[in-house]
Amino acid sequence: MDNEFVTRAIENDRCLKAYRLLDRFEDEIEALVGRMGNEMIAAHPHRFQEDASLGFKSDWNSGTIIANARENFKMRVVNEDDQSANIRLNVSVRWVDPLDWNQDGIDGALCAACYKINGGNLDDYKAVLEATESSDLGVRVDDDQFNNAPGIFYIPVEDATELQDAADILIEHFSRFGDLWGTDPANVDIED
Repeated sequence: MDNEFVTRAIENDRCLKAYRLLDRFEDEIEALVGRMGNEMIAAHPHRFQEDASLGFKSDWNSGTIIANARENFKMRVVNEDDQSANIRLNVSVRWVDPLDWNQDGIDGALCAACYKINGGNLDDYKAVLEATESSDLGVRVDDDQFNNAPGIFYIPVEDATELQDAADILIEHFSRFGDLWGTDPANVDIED
């Protein structure tokens, strides 16, 4: 045991205060991510299953990225090219190495509000990407480090106000382009 480290953690309740700070931070992020998902669902309710949420999760040492706090929402639509794929709206706040998303001049991790469609169709992604590039929303696009989605839509943030603003912009983005994702299962020919 590192006596000096443990003593400093015990003194003045440092460890306890750090835990409470992180717990409160997770609660705030969970509320934000949940609001984003619920408002995105409200924009296109016919594209989601009832009780769509799969629950909030946070991972402060994911390996693939530095950290993330996310919630997945089950979609009713299917990937026309792979009907067995589970399509899910993934809403998150994540911390990545800035170089992973070609962001220079950032000291430390890049924090971003994000969403992606896990199991999404590549052609659908290309349509949303084209619409994004033509929009005035300022949403950035890059690779999904987990390789669960064709790409990820994100906005870098540095403080709480920017995080709230980014959440609102991503909600608007999904409101405009969310209907481009997936195909109604009733409209898909199933081969025997």
